[in-house]
Amino acid sequence: MAADHLRSLAMYITYAVEQAQKEKPYLQNKIHSGIMSESAVQELDSQLRTTTDPRDDHQNVELSASQIATRLLELYADLLCTPGDTTHITRFTKTVTNKWLLHLLVSDDDQIIIQTTRILARLLVFNGESYVKRFKAETGGVVILQHRLENKWHLPAIWRICFSVLFGCDISSIDLGRPFSLFFLVDDFESCSKDKVTHPEILPVIISLLQSGLKIVCRESPAPGAEQDGTNGIPVELSASRSKLAMDPTSTNFARPQNDVELSSILKTAIRFLADVHTRSSGFRDFAASSNYVQELLFTLYPIVTNSSVLEADIELQSRESLVASGEQDVLIRPLSRSFTTSAYAIRTLTADSPSKTLKPSLPALRRMSSYVLVRKDGQNNVPTSDKLRSSASLKRLSSDISCKDKTIAHELLEIIIAVYLDQILVRKDFLGLGLFVKVPPGIREHQAFFESFMLRNTLVHLGNSIRLDQKLLWEPRVLANLQRLAGHLGEAVFEGWFIDGAEIVFDFLGGILEYIHLPEVYRMKSVRLCDHITATLREVLLRVVLLRLSELDEAGQPSETVAFMEKLIYWQTVILAAGDNQKHFLRLFCFLLYAKMVGVDDRVRMSAASLWRLLLVQKPEETSQILRRATVGQSTELSQEFSKLLELENEAFLAWLDDNRESVDAVFFGGLSQYWAEFVAEENRNTEEAAKFRISKRKEKLKQWSSQALTRDDIIRRQETSCDHWRSNIYSSESTKRQRAVQDQQNNLAFVSLTWMRLKSRLQRPCGLLECPSSPRWQLDQTEGRNRTRLRMILDSSSHPRDNQTKGNGSQDPSRHRKSTLGKRRTTLAQANPPVPSVSKAPAGTSNEIQKSAEPNPSISTANGEIDDGDEFELVGDPGGVGEDLEDKNRKVMRSLHRNDQVEDIHNVSRIIGLEGSEGLLILGKYHLYLLDGLFQRSDGEIVNVTHAPQDERDTYLQMISGREPGEPGTVGRKADQEIRSWRREEVLSISKRRFLFRDVAIELFFNDGRSYLLTTNNPDSRDALYQKLLSKTSVAPGRALAAAEEGSWRFDAVQSQADPTQSLGSRFTSVFAQNHSNPVTRKWTHGEMSNFNYLMHINTVAGRTFNDLTQYPVFPWVIADYKSEELDLTDPRSFRDLTKPMGCQSPERQADFRDRYQSFAEMGDHNAPPFHYGTHYSTAMIVTSYLIRLQPFVQSYLLLQGGSFDHPDRLFYSVEKAWASASRENMTDVRELIPEFFYLPEFLLNPNEFDFGERQGDGGTIDRVTLPPWAKGDPKVFIAKNREALESDYVSKNLHHWIDLIFGHKQRGEAALEATNVFHHLSYHGARDLDKIDDPVERLATIGIIHNFGQTPHQVFQRNHPARNYARQIPKQIDTMAENLTRLPSAVFNINDRVASLQYSTKFDRLMCSAPSKINIGPAYDKYMEWGFVDGGIRFYASDTKKLVGLFEHVHVGQLSCVLFADSKTLVTAGNDCVISVWSVNCTSKAVEMQLTGSLFGHRTAVTTLAISASFRTLLSASDDGQVLLWDLNRLEIIRKLPSGDSVTCARIHDVNGTIMICRGPDLALYTLNGDLIINQQVCTEDDAIMSCAFYEGSGNDFLERNLVLTGHRRGVVNIWNVTIRRGTFVLEHIKRMHHLDPAGYNISPAMTCILPLAQKVYTGDEDGGVYEWHCIQRQ
Repeated sequence: MAADHLRSLAMYITYAVEQAQKEKPYLQNKIHSGIMSESAVQELDSQLRTTTDPRDDHQNVELSASQIATRLLELYADLLCTPGDTTHITRFTKTVTNKWLLHLLVSDDDQIIIQTTRILARLLVFNGESYVKRFKAETGGVVILQHRLENKWHLPAIWRICFSVLFGCDISSIDLGRPFSLFFLVDDFESCSKDKVTHPEILPVIISLLQSGLKIVCRESPAPGAEQDGTNGIPVELSASRSKLAMDPTSTNFARPQNDVELSSILKTAIRFLADVHTRSSGFRDFAASSNYVQELLFTLYPIVTNSSVLEADIELQSRESLVASGEQDVLIRPLSRSFTTSAYAIRTLTADSPSKTLKPSLPALRRMSSYVLVRKDGQNNVPTSDKLRSSASLKRLSSDISCKDKTIAHELLEIIIAVYLDQILVRKDFLGLGLFVKVPPGIREHQAFFESFMLRNTLVHLGNSIRLDQKLLWEPRVLANLQRLAGHLGEAVFEGWFIDGAEIVFDFLGGILEYIHLPEVYRMKSVRLCDHITATLREVLLRVVLLRLSELDEAGQPSETVAFMEKLIYWQTVILAAGDNQKHFLRLFCFLLYAKMVGVDDRVRMSAASLWRLLLVQKPEETSQILRRATVGQSTELSQEFSKLLELENEAFLAWLDDNRESVDAVFFGGLSQYWAEFVAEENRNTEEAAKFRISKRKEKLKQWSSQALTRDDIIRRQETSCDHWRSNIYSSESTKRQRAVQDQQNNLAFVSLTWMRLKSRLQRPCGLLECPSSPRWQLDQTEGRNRTRLRMILDSSSHPRDNQTKGNGSQDPSRHRKSTLGKRRTTLAQANPPVPSVSKAPAGTSNEIQKSAEPNPSISTANGEIDDGDEFELVGDPGGVGEDLEDKNRKVMRSLHRNDQVEDIHNVSRIIGLEGSEGLLILGKYHLYLLDGLFQRSDGEIVNVTHAPQDERDTYLQMISGREPGEPGTVGRKADQEIRSWRREEVLSISKRRFLFRDVAIELFFNDGRSYLLTTNNPDSRDALYQKLLSKTSVAPGRALAAAEEGSWRFDAVQSQADPTQSLGSRFTSVFAQNHSNPVTRKWTHGEMSNFNYLMHINTVAGRTFNDLTQYPVFPWVIADYKSEELDLTDPRSFRDLTKPMGCQSPERQADFRDRYQSFAEMGDHNAPPFHYGTHYSTAMIVTSYLIRLQPFVQSYLLLQGGSFDHPDRLFYSVEKAWASASRENMTDVRELIPEFFYLPEFLLNPNEFDFGERQGDGGTIDRVTLPPWAKGDPKVFIAKNREALESDYVSKNLHHWIDLIFGHKQRGEAALEATNVFHHLSYHGARDLDKIDDPVERLATIGIIHNFGQTPHQVFQRNHPARNYARQIPKQIDTMAENLTRLPSAVFNINDRVASLQYSTKFDRLMCSAPSKINIGPAYDKYMEWGFVDGGIRFYASDTKKLVGLFEHVHVGQLSCVLFADSKTLVTAGNDCVISVWSVNCTSKAVEMQLTGSLFGHRTAVTTLAISASFRTLLSASDDGQVLLWDLNRLEIIRKLPSGDSVTCARIHDVNGTIMICRGPDLALYTLNGDLIINQQVCTEDDAIMSCAFYEGSGNDFLERNLVLTGHRRGVVNIWNVTIRRGTFVLEHIKRMHHLDPAGYNISPAMTCILPLAQKVYTGDEDGGVYEWHCIQRQ
């Protein structure tokens, strides 16, 4: 596994562990907090234990985050701890490091702790000693381990892991699942050498495990504040951990304890293992002797012995004399382990300066630094005062009755310490002492004294036993030397008072040793004799201890102890009275103390003292006599003799004598010998003080060291806690992001798979698919605009809108369908129906590219634009903690949406206006592309979020208002279209125009060269202007760019863009475009008759800000026909037309008078806030537009939004043209509506292609389906549209159209001229009437917006003066539509290519005609390159036209040969082949090379494709195959549109680029269809023995109106026919106009067929199959 993989996996494990912490069940929290009862806990445990094992293959159980983390970590640990494999652990060391493991130890999951420690053990052992030292020093790893693992002592695996590090054993070779017993532990570590402790740094961790375990096990009940699980007395932390292990059946079984016996067994096993290692391993004994091993064990044993916690070193360090006292004279000690003693002890603190009561007050006594007396609490010994034990508050506090259930644990731990001491004393040289004074943990000094006494007592017992078992040890000089040092330390401890009741113990211990050494057979040994100085030291200590003990015994309080001690002296008489250098000095002091006892009050003590005197007199007669003589110098000499009588008298008699001579004897002893005692006491006290000071200074140094270590440890833990939280937070955040991205990627993959499947399914089930499903298709109007901005094409409606809706007269409506609006509730979107079937094999690249993501694994939804939508489900990546918030990385979504190598340069918040609603999103300006992302928002801090999560004060409040939401109310992104992502190349932007929305200068409209446009709004005018300038600077529409002037795109550019400076403001632009002198080329063209009325009106609407994208600002067209009753329409009769000089409200004098009266009435009211008006309704509103287009999607949805989710009453619907005219012109005072552009080019809006149920009228009960047409339309919508358009272009309308323009767009729109013309509307329908941004009252602003949005907006006033009339005096050059009969061929051919003429192209820019052979085509618009195909490799080659140099080669474009090729534009190539596939390519031509990239492939034909035809303006492709099948394709989306009727093989086909008419020729038959597949004509145009070999439309210039629609067909034998599409008796027919014969010099028709026709304005070019090209001119005859 690679290092990156190790790191990634480690990071994810961290994330999963953190996620598990966030996902802790609420029930478990209740258990830990004690909320749940014991019975509830047991019931839960029982339920969890009976849960099915999730590893059962037959169970579908979802793993929790904790289980996932545990399993992953187990796999990770197994990988890193593979035996014999060091590669992964090496990579881990360099990549992940141990810091990850230390942070991971924060988890409370035992399995995670085990696996983490396991990896860490392998890491430490593998990397060796230097790594471990750095681990301890630099990272504080040992401290952290100690802190994190101290509560995991109950896990046997942790002990094994720690021991493996201590001894340097590879954990990979140790089975952690084996039973935890001494046998298996010894067996586990037998293979690795235990002669040396490899990593002693791990010792504190092991000790902390011991300490934590002993705190639990050696207590009968928990300490104050500890919690119990209610069953075994185990703290909840351990109990919960244990129950958690039992609940998790997926965890690895590491022999976890289940009861207190097993818990005790774990500790005993660990302690016995340490003892066994100490016994077996000399290396471990060396480590124990030289390290702080003993000190750590003392810290462990101290709380058990003293039943108190270890204090902080600072507390003791800062106390008086650097010792902590309890503040009481008696402190009760009850060991945690009752195995040490059967009774509790109290330490009685004596005053250091108080002498023995038997001594005279004037005589000095031995003084200790700390004097303690150990007495039994149960009263077996007398206590000086009985109330001292009972009155102490702290005494009660320290006497909690706690004991260890398993007494052997503490014993075994004590034996380990003593074993180390014995090894130091009996085996090693240079014993430095036990050092208990500096090794005892910080605590109360009474506790310390008790603990030190306890350790010394047990050590001496075990040491004495060891010596008695092997007395030969005393033959060794080093042992004697060690004993000498030990004796010195014992003497100091006794004299300083730290060895409570230690005098007799030391006396017995040293007495036994000296007794053995003085045996003759022993003393004769040279090694022993050479150690006389050692023996002397031992004896000196013994004698000093005897003097101390004898002096401190108080017969009044302790007569039995005094008697017992003196009897012991008699027993050790040989040792005490043995010869020595200091024998005389000792005897003087000893005699002094014996006399003090003989004159006491207790007879037993006196008798024992007398017995000792007798012994002295017997054993040391001379020395005793000499002492007495010296003591009686100058006094009576009889005292020595009197004392000698003691040998003859009984003790009673002697004591009687002594009482009789007390005064004289006291003078001898208390006067003479007392000076020796005083000197001895002074010297001993001085030595004791000096030794105590030295020891205290050492203790202070040690305490400072411990304090420093504690501070360092606390600092390490604190820093680790802080860094761990920060680190885990960062890791969790990072991994959450990665996870979210992974989930998003997975969702994207699923969406891609779903989309791919849906596309495949679509291809299979669509028309011509393998699994074609016959169904009634649903259609919607495409937004692609052709010439003159006409939207003709119907595409499949793949939205989710239902086909049937309730009408207001046909049932109740669901109130939930209403939506809030300015005047009422607005509807919500309708229930979603079945998904559509898109069909594209590859997303378009280079053209308008929509990037989609499916919302569900099942059907994707296509929008009105054909893109596949996605919902919110896949975009919502929930927080693992269950927050449920959308946490998707929106910035990443933006970056994912970019094309390869593109970069984000700028981001703007915009709203895309869709009919009546707006979709908020982002407009991204990339380095090469523009992107429009719906549903996202960039906050002021730069963060990209969902629109629903955006701050309300930063969003467009006006957009929320028109959407039916109050400002600040969270909106919903419910529409599937709101998740679309669109992109375009910069050069595809055709035009950018400033627009207004709600009369605010906040909108821009983008036009693209694929025929689509988008209206975008911003929050304020400044943002709009800034965005406008940036778009101009980054796209091809900026001044000086050449694309707008390109020949192939000039017509579309002219349709949407005026020639004014695009950087001007909107108002100045209107003035400059249509100035008073009307010098603008657009107006000049129209007045000169060079532009049709329809085209001119579309230009004016565009410049006035009217747009198809906003239903409240929809383009306005006039009613032109007033006769809707005649059988035949007479366009020469002025009565057939409406009065264009007057608005619709004045079409009759009576109606005009009524409106003027209304105005006068309002004027008389004098309301300055509501100026008078003629019309309260408008001629163009969203309701008017949607009512006209109610039969088409997507307008029906907009209508339903306005009507509350249901259709209006059938009688109020638009169902009759005649009724609509009557209502608008005379019958209805609230109806002054004008028309929309669709009345002049789109017959489909009069039909009901989707079969909506509009209900039945109440009057005649007629069903509303199609629109009822006037009689002269003969029931054919195509005829109606043709007649209406013909009327619009008629002479009458042309002469009067300028009057209507003045009313709508000109000077009669406002002011006095409007008043005079009865043309005043509600004041809020005019721009500038109210500034919405200055309305503070939200209610008033909302009402104003409602009026503006729903009740019409008057177009911007374009003309300030009278619009000029059309100039008929100017002669317009005739075109072939009127002079086709006069076409005459030039005498000779223009040129001959000696091959079939396949295509003719004419460049007006270069005034040049290009001709191509069958497998060659010239590439416009520069025509500097051409393309050839038909090669053996099935490839395409590009050549430079001038040099014939190859500039591009692409092989195997299709499987097999290409059958036909054509260019949709200079950058889009369409190829078809014998493989039945049509391919669309993106072509990029540079000066040196041509690059070609596949955009998509179209599938549907079953035989070879033989014919291709294209309409560049409508982005529509026609393909025909050899079997006669004809299909229409959408080049914007690369989807099939429809299948045309099949028949014989198609010989040729064309699509009219202006009106979209499709011409298909099969043999002698010619068929014409609308762009939407409706048959117009199917007529035979030649004899059966002839055929149509070529065809063409005469399209004119595109912006003019053709009096005749000409069709040209080429036939065999040099014949070309010209036909006129006309209407006869209500049907369309082809009327023959002219036969063009191509004659040879002899005057006969040439034999070749005419294979190509190119009609121009005043000439026609034809080409034949022999290569001849001919020119026909239109000769105008007088």
